Amino acid sequence: MKQPELILFAKQPIVGEVKTRLQPEYSAQQAAEIAGFLIRATVELAVSAWPGAIYLYAWPNADHALFHQLAREFSIQLADQAAGDLGVKMLRALEDGIGRAGRAAILGCDVPHAGWDIIDQANDWLARGRNVIGPTHDGGYYFIGLQQVRPELFQDIAWGSQQVLATTLARAATLEMDFEMLKKLRDIDSASDLWLIAQKYQPLKKFLK
Repeated sequence: MKQPELILFAKQPIVGEVKTRLQPEYSAQQAAEIAGFLIRATVELAVSAWPGAIYLYAWPNADHALFHQLAREFSIQLADQAAGDLGVKMLRALEDGIGRAGRAAILGCDVPHAGWDIIDQANDWLARGRNVIGPTHDGGYYFIGLQQVRPELFQDIAWGSQQVLATTLARAATLEMDFEMLKKLRDIDSASDLWLIAQKYQPLKKFLK
């Protein structure tokens, strides 16, 4: 069987449209620069730690200079995210990835500080036939890897709420699905998140004020 596929989720780093929760501490221009940095850092991490194919699924589409540059530099594949809420986008991407590789995972671009060991552990579990999830401190998750497509995990979820992980795990239990749990991480949404993570993740320090 093929190596599991990793799908990175990113938004085009357009000024005024990304990382808006970093404001007002950061300007819209600075927020876009931070978003671009996080995307590149996540791609670098993924390429260093994931042995299988890597795709970057972008919103509203993959036609952006940064994405094209990363595809050339790191030999990753680009694709557009589906229309719909986050659940629809992830479900469609996982359907694609599982169709291509037999099992697949999604990693958000807000946790480049996850480190090689976490990504390697996720790949190992997925390759051994396990489902994998990486929880965040705000009640969501930064990583989800599946052996088969289960739409129930992505439908009628209050995305962005503190109940995303709990609801997902409750749904999994009703489906008699088990998840291996990765280390809980803080994803980078606010200026306070950025400051806290930068204390341990050196590359972010250049953005501190």
